[in-house]
Amino acid sequence: MRKRARLTAPRAMKEECNSEDYISSLPDDILVSIISRLSLKEAAVTSNVARRWRYLWTHLATFDFNANDTLDRIAEHPKLRISERPKYINWVNRVVRQHSGSTMNAFRICFDLDKSSKSAIDNWVKFSIAMRVQRLELDLLENGETLRQPFRNYVFPHKLLSQCKGSSLKHVRASFPGVQPCMLSGLKCLKTLSLKCVNVSEEALKYFLSNCLVLQSLSIHGSGDLVNVKVSGSKLKLKYLEIVFCLGIESIEISNVNLVSFSYLGPGINLLIENVPMLDEISIGEGYSGLENNVFGQLSCCLYQLEVLTLDIYRPEENIKIFAFPELPNLKQLILKVGAWEDDSLLEFTSLIKSCPYLQRFVLQLIWMSPSKRRRKIRQAAKCPHEYLKLVEIAGYYGRTSDDELAMYFIENAVSLQKIIIDPRNQILDRTPVRIAQIKKEEAARKRAKQQLEAKKPPGVKLIIL
Repeated sequence: MRKRARLTAPRAMKEECNSEDYISSLPDDILVSIISRLSLKEAAVTSNVARRWRYLWTHLATFDFNANDTLDRIAEHPKLRISERPKYINWVNRVVRQHSGSTMNAFRICFDLDKSSKSAIDNWVKFSIAMRVQRLELDLLENGETLRQPFRNYVFPHKLLSQCKGSSLKHVRASFPGVQPCMLSGLKCLKTLSLKCVNVSEEALKYFLSNCLVLQSLSIHGSGDLVNVKVSGSKLKLKYLEIVFCLGIESIEISNVNLVSFSYLGPGINLLIENVPMLDEISIGEGYSGLENNVFGQLSCCLYQLEVLTLDIYRPEENIKIFAFPELPNLKQLILKVGAWEDDSLLEFTSLIKSCPYLQRFVLQLIWMSPSKRRRKIRQAAKCPHEYLKLVEIAGYYGRTSDDELAMYFIENAVSLQKIIIDPRNQILDRTPVRIAQIKKEEAARKRAKQQLEAKKPPGVKLIIL
């Protein structure tokens, strides 16, 4: 019997199989691009794959020091903060010291840090600016979710940056070997700056606007040092401005800029906006009710051009029934964040919706801790056809009479309605684990939403219950 010949791989193929794998043979820039899609901790682990991979992760251009798992534990057990802070600081320092890249796209710190960590944070800020970072974010919220008392906030070191010459630059180089400091030119590369639980003075704000020549987005949360804010000048590249819960603020003046989006949430202030031809998106909530200080009067110069409007109305007052809403002729999206502590009717907001003749998307976010529910007859608002409204979203839907009657208003009046999205989940987000009781409440709300709306919606309307 004739024997079969044994199949063997050619010698060249054997050598190829014994060599490094195909991926490892790719150029460094492609491998770094692959690694960049991982989290920072996952990227560092790739150094164990092979000798070829050992230092690739140190060339990453985006550093996101996300510690969500640790922050979740701190939210449950606040005493952990004392031991976890130095661990986080050491982690960031260790990674930064190994960095081998020449520039940086983004640098993000996200942890519960305050002024006691000033030295470390100062060095990180100087490092990122020296690396000509384009996006810098310091998210120092307490427990990763709440603002702290301003006197405990870290203070942004704008004076330190302006003095970073000579010996200061040598200090940066000594702290992080391999970094080639270029502080002055570095500021000119910054496009996005986000600061949470960071004290920013008026002087610091002026410094940003004067020296960050391509700054497009500025977000400041919880600063205790801002009092009077002025953003003006046609040379500014700023497109997005956000100021949230800076409780000492008294006035904001915005003029002669090409701002596209403006967000403000906090105490009632003197707000002056003029000559902002590109501004088409505003999110605002002033004072206890959210509509204090004649909000619409303050926005009068740009109401006609708005396409997206978000109103934070955490404590709707009885006088909202007689509130005169102005016409918003170009508005396409209206988002209302409403305090729904009681089962009071929400139909009063339909007068605002009627002021938006070309509205296409309406979002209602109902904020409550433990929603009260009472029996009463369902009310009906005066009919008003909304010809362009296609999407309605109601978050925090609990199946109360107030929820049901508003949803029915849209079913009956939005003649072009295509989709209703109902989200029964609690809209107050925190890091504590979701309790079984809360899960049961949400499941009951889903059943009520289906019972209340499924049979009443027109055949062509899609009902989605999350």
